[in-house]
Amino acid sequence: MTRLSAMLKSQASPKVWLTIGILAASPAFAVDAKSEQGAAGVWRLSQGAGRECTIQLRGEAHAVGIPPGCRHAMPGVAKVAAWRLPAPERIELLDKGGASILAFASDNGQLSAKGAKGEFYALTAASEPRKPAAREPQPTNVSRGPAVPAAEMPGRYSVLREGSKDTGCMLTLHPGGKAQLAPACRDNGIAVFDPVGWSYSGGKLMLRARKGHHANFEYEADQSWQKDPKEGGKKLGFRKM
Repeated sequence: MTRLSAMLKSQASPKVWLTIGILAASPAFAVDAKSEQGAAGVWRLSQGAGRECTIQLRGEAHAVGIPPGCRHAMPGVAKVAAWRLPAPERIELLDKGGASILAFASDNGQLSAKGAKGEFYALTAASEPRKPAAREPQPTNVSRGPAVPAAEMPGRYSVLREGSKDTGCMLTLHPGGKAQLAPACRDNGIAVFDPVGWSYSGGKLMLRARKGHHANFEYEADQSWQKDPKEGGKKLGFRKM
């Protein structure tokens, strides 16, 4: 027992000490906007019309992690660098100087904010079911994938397996739709698949194998692409290097 623990125990009643012990042993609370500790985590940001991406409110220095594609698709958050919780159920996204860019408040069960040009944004915990953006119902045929410009898709990716473990293999998506697996890859599954082409549409990435079949991938909260579970087989994913 640490010196601090002994001090607390000596000054607190048995009931209070039991409560402290239960809280210390409890798992982390789900992401919410009731406290700064609860608000830190992964959130889903949407702006109607199918525009949606995941962002991370970090506890360290209150920084905000936003994918480059999200900043391009939603210019209203292009300068977001930090966040704060001025009151429960209120989250503000700030620029580098600390000025408020978007002020989210609870509205009909979800956090919503109005942009500088009158556009509406919604912020929900990444683990919650998707909801239409506030006051801007989304058509049922709109993709729920992230708004990532196709121009940002080309590049080198690390191939991932169970638990997003890096296999040491590298996949390159070339401009124009060509895909190429590095020759040194020792992951038999992806080597047999032998991707030769790719395309991106409706928030999903499709890899085409040399023999003609294909596999679809969806963007996840950890900024990796993971194979659609509906396709079965072992888990497969990749993340930009």
